[in-house]
Amino acid sequence: MQVESITNQGLHRLNNEDRCLVNILDNDCALLAIADGMGGHAGGEVAAELALESFAGYRPSGPDIRAALLNQILEAQKRVVERSRACRSLKGMGTTLTALFITGKSAFWAHVGDTRIYLLHEGSLTRITEDHTVPGMLLKKGEITLEQARVHPYGNVLTRCVGSCCDRPDPDSGTFGLTHGDHVLLSSDGLHDLISDEQIAAFLSVDVTLTEKLDRMISACLEAGGTDNITAVVARI
Repeated sequence: MQVESITNQGLHRLNNEDRCLVNILDNDCALLAIADGMGGHAGGEVAAELALESFAGYRPSGPDIRAALLNQILEAQKRVVERSRACRSLKGMGTTLTALFITGKSAFWAHVGDTRIYLLHEGSLTRITEDHTVPGMLLKKGEITLEQARVHPYGNVLTRCVGSCCDRPDPDSGTFGLTHGDHVLLSSDGLHDLISDEQIAAFLSVDVTLTEKLDRMISACLEAGGTDNITAVVARI
């Protein structure tokens, strides 16, 4: 397994509130995570850092890996809320949080917010996670189309998050299988809001290094406006 990550401030943000974690535990085992601090809220970058600190050095264990990841997201919630209560300037801070644990040919994930996990298998791209946003909720109900969701005016309004702005993060979780040659991508909305799933699939499928794949995706996002922080982690099995 190979893993690479990249982050870029974008062209319009004054700071980078995205954070990512890559922890290679052994040859076929890795813990990956991504967090996007809530723009417009105090200390978004602090919330993202605290959320990922709860996963640093952590290795899910026990018979139920999904439950272990969910418990760790609750630990992240505790850290962010405690800090926001202790520091008035950080009141209301929050973050998305998406974590993925790969072990052998199995992947376990837990997720809250609109950071995403994608799987590329034999050239076909599947989005694993659902966005916890207003258009994400409407899309799940069948009230809008995927294209309408992409351009919805409330596209960045989260319905769930990790932080003091949310009583409970209520994360989703799941598992999926992996085969040799698969790619798994974790991305912040600064990436997947600006390039389509078709473009993502094309960038991941091209026969270049993982670093070059990520560089090309970042360049495409910047050419499309670079309106937000852009972060991605990709693993090739």
